[in-house]
Amino acid sequence: MPALSQLAPQPRLVAAARPGHVVLGVNNFCNLRCVMCDVGTGNAETNFGANLMGAQTRSMPLELFHTIADDMAAFCPDARMGFAFTEPLAWKPLGDALAYASSLGLYTTVTTNGLLLPKRAAELVAGGCRGLFVSLDGPAALHDQIRRHHGSFARAVEGIKAVAALPNPPEISVFCTISEYNVGHLKTFLKDISDLPLKLVGLIHNNFVTPALANEHNALYGQAYPATASNSFQSDPTSIDVARLAAELTDIKGSIWPFKVTIQPDLVSESDLDIYYHHPSQFVGRRCHDAFRILMVDADGESVPVHGRCYRFAIANVRDVGLEGIWKHSSIEALREKLSEAGGLLPACSRCCGGFGT
Repeated sequence: MPALSQLAPQPRLVAAARPGHVVLGVNNFCNLRCVMCDVGTGNAETNFGANLMGAQTRSMPLELFHTIADDMAAFCPDARMGFAFTEPLAWKPLGDALAYASSLGLYTTVTTNGLLLPKRAAELVAGGCRGLFVSLDGPAALHDQIRRHHGSFARAVEGIKAVAALPNPPEISVFCTISEYNVGHLKTFLKDISDLPLKLVGLIHNNFVTPALANEHNALYGQAYPATASNSFQSDPTSIDVARLAAELTDIKGSIWPFKVTIQPDLVSESDLDIYYHHPSQFVGRRCHDAFRILMVDADGESVPVHGRCYRFAIANVRDVGLEGIWKHSSIEALREKLSEAGGLLPACSRCCGGFGT
């Protein structure tokens, strides 16, 4: 289980010679309005909201995608290309882009809310998508309430079945963000999807920044790496009933499921959950790993620091410097150096997924 505090100085991490993941923000809009997400609540001024919605181009031009894919094949052919933001199934050229990446030998994954999955299932499979990650938030009625779109759960399930029914489908996983809305309904959710052909279901403790934590961070690092509140506007992670959640997660871990079930980070006890949700300034995990292995490009070709949850500052455009230029850019190197100097995490990193790995 991840450490609940930074107990000792961590050895300095050095970025890999090449990234292991290249995340693409192929559009700057979403077709759902999730209550626990800055995009869904229209908070485009936050770091997370601006990283996902800040591109001036609504959708990435296919020629720009070709440039990125060619660059990946030359610079980091073993990296995984992730179509992840903001909703890649709403990007019209997705099927052609997957097929092009596949022709270059690139490993592709798609992360989606599933609303358009029945319509685009055949394109995903024909394009050689290797991993499909579908975001669901609980049993059907509850999921639809959180996503504020009636029927969205049913369409995602329909799409999963459609993908799995085709020859040579990708591995399919489901991820569920834990919130105050679905605590107490997570086991029912797992039962409801037990007949789906899934490799894994991940239950994810919400990544969030409270206003108080942002202020604490900005007093120290705000000039170079300003933090904002995030995922805490129409959802309040600090209001989660941790006793109820601990009992439910313990029950889930003690049950047998037809797919692998993970909890990220693997916090289950009431005391650990109390720290996670009620004391967000206390670190969970020891250091950011993502800054040393991931890069992201938005629909304009602008680089985003690490991925959508990171701090927002100008770096460079992939058209001008290529992926290698972004990976080795002085601004990115400075962030890595600052993280190492701080012991692995900055204050506003305390509930980011990048710090939960081993």
